[in-house]
Amino acid sequence: MIDVTLQNFEAEVIEASMTTPVLVDFWAPWCGPCKSLGPILEKLEVAYGGRFKLVKINSDDEQQLAGAFGIRSIPTCVLLMNGQPVDGFMGALPEGQVRAFLDKHVPAESELAAEAEAEQAQQHLASGDVETAQAALASALAADPNNDDIRFDYIKILIGTGRLAEAAGVLAPALSRIP
Repeated sequence: MIDVTLQNFEAEVIEASMTTPVLVDFWAPWCGPCKSLGPILEKLEVAYGGRFKLVKINSDDEQQLAGAFGIRSIPTCVLLMNGQPVDGFMGALPEGQVRAFLDKHVPAESELAAEAEAEQAQQHLASGDVETAQAALASALAADPNNDDIRFDYIKILIGTGRLAEAAGVLAPALSRIP
């Protein structure tokens, strides 16, 4: 959790949201509901293990930022991705509802693990180790079966190594989603 001011807003919120979803919590020290929501948000930031970043903006001290976001009541939370607000909520929600809100937008652990494996596969390919790259992509696709970028890379390797029937099988689930 990071306290954000006008001075560090660009770096801690806008730039950070280009790679990781950033949840901005607008609060004030006198706000009772803020005191109950804050610990829930901090607990979830730890539980989600870096899948989103929590920042807090004291709306009393940072009225210019609160005004820019049109904050009318607190607590208000705004989720930013790619430098833009994508969703938000007002009020002190219970933990389950905050989790449901986050789960709509934040990548699942399996998706992040699959991306990491796919990156490793690209490194293996660059070094000429096609067999290890193929195994890493197969594992990544198993972890995140809806990731068509990983599917495409895996199919390219299968075709490149002459395993056309296997490539067709890997392509089939993606083709079935086309109306």
